[in-house]
Amino acid sequence: MLAWPLPMYDKFLVIIIVVIAFTSTIAGTTTTVVGQNQIINLTALLNPDTNNDTNDTTTTSTTLANITADTNMTATNNMTIEDAKELYLSVWNETEFNATFSTFIEPFSAAGYGVYEERSNIFAPGETIVLYVELVGFAHKQVIDEERGSNNNTLLYLMNMTSDYKIAAANGTELELQLIEDEQGLRNITSHRPNTEMYLTLTLTPEIQPLPVGSYVITYSVIDEISGESFELEKDITVAERE
Repeated sequence: MLAWPLPMYDKFLVIIIVVIAFTSTIAGTTTTVVGQNQIINLTALLNPDTNNDTNDTTTTSTTLANITADTNMTATNNMTIEDAKELYLSVWNETEFNATFSTFIEPFSAAGYGVYEERSNIFAPGETIVLYVELVGFAHKQVIDEERGSNNNTLLYLMNMTSDYKIAAANGTELELQLIEDEQGLRNITSHRPNTEMYLTLTLTPEIQPLPVGSYVITYSVIDEISGESFELEKDITVAERE
């Protein structure tokens, strides 16, 4: 039992104890709401600095973003790999058929998705031109595995892409050149999975005469035969004699 009146230093001690108890209560309540790592942010949200309106807006926005991020992180932590795949495919099926990446590569160097030997867009006369293309948004068609008999109910996924090309001089004049065209990667491919990491290699080789020295624009057309969607890629090249 404290005796009254208290000495000056005892009064000071009582004030400190009360402040600590009050602060602990607030901190405990805040932790229950948003988690321990958000105490400071929530305190800032509830007690803005009235002397600086700009900082208030920034602090509030940042705090709300942090709380939202924590909520999303919790949902992500509860997601399985299969759930993530299903979510990815649902977005994939709503994505426009297109190329996410393309580059010229050395012939026969493509050994898998993202595995290739890149090269410049300068070619010697008569040299084979190979374009590597990574695709997104192509369709998968479910088909029955007929090779194992009519009684087999195994479902496969068919992917089928074709391509075409036009070549023009730098001034826009289209050239009538006979080039051997070869497409590799997604021509009537069947898979047990709806694959998404697939690529094309589009190869052009002079058939009769090489491209003369100069600058050109090759327009590649890629068609998804299942969905009917298509897109074009324009690539600048230079044909020059080797030094």
